Amino acid sequence: MVQRKRQKRDEFFEEEDDEDVLMMGNSEEERESEEESEEDVETAEEKRLRLAKQYLSHIEQLNEEHDEGGVAEILRQDALESMGYLRRVIADRVVLPEVPVVAAYDRREDGGKLYRGHRLPVTAIALTRDDAKVFSVSKDGSIMELDVESGKRQVFSHNSPSPGDGMTGGGAPWMTPAARQGSRTSLLAAAVSSDGKYLAVGGGDKKVHVWDARSRQLIRSFPGHKDAVSALSFRQGTHQLFSGSLDRSLYIWSLEDMTYVDTLFGHQSPILGLDSLQGDRALTCGADRTCRVWKIPEESQLVFRGNWVNIESCAYITSSEWVTGDGQGSVQLWNSAKKKPTYTCRNAHVADRIPDDSTDHVGAGSIGGDACSWVGSVAVCPGSDLIASGAGDGVIQFWKVWDGGKGDGGRRALENIGAVPVRGFVNSLAIASSARFVVAGIGQEPRMGRWLRDPAAKNGVFIHALDLKEDE
Repeated sequence: MVQRKRQKRDEFFEEEDDEDVLMMGNSEEERESEEESEEDVETAEEKRLRLAKQYLSHIEQLNEEHDEGGVAEILRQDALESMGYLRRVIADRVVLPEVPVVAAYDRREDGGKLYRGHRLPVTAIALTRDDAKVFSVSKDGSIMELDVESGKRQVFSHNSPSPGDGMTGGGAPWMTPAARQGSRTSLLAAAVSSDGKYLAVGGGDKKVHVWDARSRQLIRSFPGHKDAVSALSFRQGTHQLFSGSLDRSLYIWSLEDMTYVDTLFGHQSPILGLDSLQGDRALTCGADRTCRVWKIPEESQLVFRGNWVNIESCAYITSSEWVTGDGQGSVQLWNSAKKKPTYTCRNAHVADRIPDDSTDHVGAGSIGGDACSWVGSVAVCPGSDLIASGAGDGVIQFWKVWDGGKGDGGRRALENIGAVPVRGFVNSLAIASSARFVVAGIGQEPRMGRWLRDPAAKNGVFIHALDLKEDE
């Protein structure tokens, strides 16, 4: 039985389905419109010239507003940020309230707000770069847009559903009937481009669906993966999209041209996490207990091996440093100069059952079980030293990245600075660029399966405000 299952999963290395053609032909109308607009297409040289003029205009404006030293500092900060080396010291300024004991926890009084809208567990969220909107996807196949300021919610739907396309199989109306059967209903990943133009989602139907995030219209669905799409990430400042799958492959797409670019292989088990910054690199982690840094131009990879369990989630801190969460409740710090974690915080999240009337534990309570300790999500406040991690143990933990002390040999380390309570499985996390709030996708079940179910939890998007001390 095991051999037959492995053989079925490995078929994607040997066969190609006719319907999974990566280069989809355009209709005659599309070709005609492309020919008509060919003269209006901006060339690469014209684009570089336009961007250079915009940047010079920006510098002239800065010269009017600041002195020479101020302009130089701003330009230096911009250069560091573009290379992924800028690190704002924010963690020391975050003021977190004392976490109540489980028996005294009240979701309405202990901070944070849960926005409902999904029938089944939320599996992934995507926060826009300006911190204005949150996009969330769920196991029911639905996509929701949430305005952070007003709390207004909008549900995505297809313009023209197929005739007689009912909801008999569950799932979203824009998904084909065949994709709404069983686990193929689920959406497992979401990512939004830096300019907020495109939203990409993927899941059990093995396709990457690209939406116009502003008009909420479906643009195109890309086939290609041979198993569920489990992770998505946009390269910062571009429309280059990376997609990871349970088929162990990493795909690269160009949304400028709406085309497939390349496929990278290397993982020996499903890809579970994916992140990228502005450089030509992508970070993945998976069930083969490895992290891999992909050098896109060279089509090569660096392999970093973890301990003895799955690495469930990952997030870049800088271009050479990242954080992961694993299946034993550990949060780990990595550096590209080391093949093993440079720091491991064990038991960051626990698997113990925490009853609702407990006075010995803090947080929102937990149903207990091994799946509650799986660190299914980690997030980094962009360009800073602030990190968050989530599991199913009733709290979102916050961490500070620091340089350690003499006893640590000056090595980089993680220090816990507090937590906020939330009931359920934290399947996805994001910290606002301003560090003013944290967003979490909450579910009654873990993202990738139904190993446990917490009936006391509510499916939805959780937003908790963070207080910051003023700079001294």
